[in-house]
Amino acid sequence: MNRRAFLALAGLVAAGCATEDRDGLTLWMWSGGLSEKLLEEASRQFPGLKPLQVGAAFKSKLMTNLAGRSHVPDITGLKGEDISAFFPNADQFVDLKSLGAERLRPQYLDWKWQQGSTAEGKMIGFPIDTGPTGLFYRQDVFDTRGIKGDSLRTWEDYFDAGVELKPNALMILNLRMVFIMAMAQSKRQLVDEGGRFIGDQDHVRHAWDLAVKAQQLGINAAMQDGSPDVNAALTTGKVPSMIGASWAAADLKSGAPDSAGTWRVALTPGGAANYGGSFLGITKYCREPDKAFEVITWLLNADRQTQGFLDLNLFPSTPDTFARPELRQPDDFFGGQVIVDTFAESAKQVPIAYLSPYEVRLSILFHDELSSVETLGKPPEEAWRDAQDKARRIADHVGLT
Repeated sequence: MNRRAFLALAGLVAAGCATEDRDGLTLWMWSGGLSEKLLEEASRQFPGLKPLQVGAAFKSKLMTNLAGRSHVPDITGLKGEDISAFFPNADQFVDLKSLGAERLRPQYLDWKWQQGSTAEGKMIGFPIDTGPTGLFYRQDVFDTRGIKGDSLRTWEDYFDAGVELKPNALMILNLRMVFIMAMAQSKRQLVDEGGRFIGDQDHVRHAWDLAVKAQQLGINAAMQDGSPDVNAALTTGKVPSMIGASWAAADLKSGAPDSAGTWRVALTPGGAANYGGSFLGITKYCREPDKAFEVITWLLNADRQTQGFLDLNLFPSTPDTFARPELRQPDDFFGGQVIVDTFAESAKQVPIAYLSPYEVRLSILFHDELSSVETLGKPPEEAWRDAQDKARRIADHVGLT
């Protein structure tokens, strides 16, 4: 399939037309979810495969079409932050284990593999990419206080360095990101496998207290993600660090190009974490699940994941890919550092955590309350109580114990 044909098919989805073709296989994906070059190559390798780029509200459109049992794709992308929301309707997907997925499991990161399965063990998502995290920091700014970025192994180390740098530089971008990363380092989230709300337990309070401490130490810039102020602060060094996923390297390059050469990457203080990544699944309406599985495994083997990284900076879920020379190239933006090595080390250490269908909905409550702490001056204890009250109401409403 050439580029013109690919974009034409994408337009059908945007226009809301029926997209499935019973004589072939349709594949839904969002922009940047898979390499366009690979999708075009896959269309030549598998005649009848029709990749379709779905625009805004991907999750909503997919859920709506599944519920209506119409215009459902054969193969679909599933974002990592959304996949658990599809678990209650896992019967709408083919269990990939029934197609022989388990024989391929040793080739993929175990935590990522498990993330694509329900608590009952049904596998609805096959790993595409991951989002291992790291500490992005300005070497030039850190040098003014003799701070070694790769020595900041704990949150306390990181905060202490922030105190050294203030007031000229503020180490933390916002409290939300501290909370998100601290929770991502935990083996337990807001709901456990038994359907119990555990958002009031010590591991959540620990993440909350870390975020609040950054505020109390005066090292929080309190900037909204994606705002023009963020790019300006990263360019000037006013905010000389951020904890983010591997894909944030591309954001830095596009948002703060004038700071090229000053950045480095180290392991995340407090431990490894993952933020982002995605999957491919096969819906139960697919008439050729074996052929669809062949497409998926072709697209997502180690060779194609290497290409996905080179094309779109999609960090592989196949560990054998990490050491390939194509990935291990010095990056001038990061002072010639081979940053893949840092993210590879992180990816291998990500804790396995159960993610419930309600995780995102509950997490937002904590994020919003932390935003009130940093922007409105809301007392942290009051904000914690309000987050708990709101979360408990949702938990009760959806039937969590």
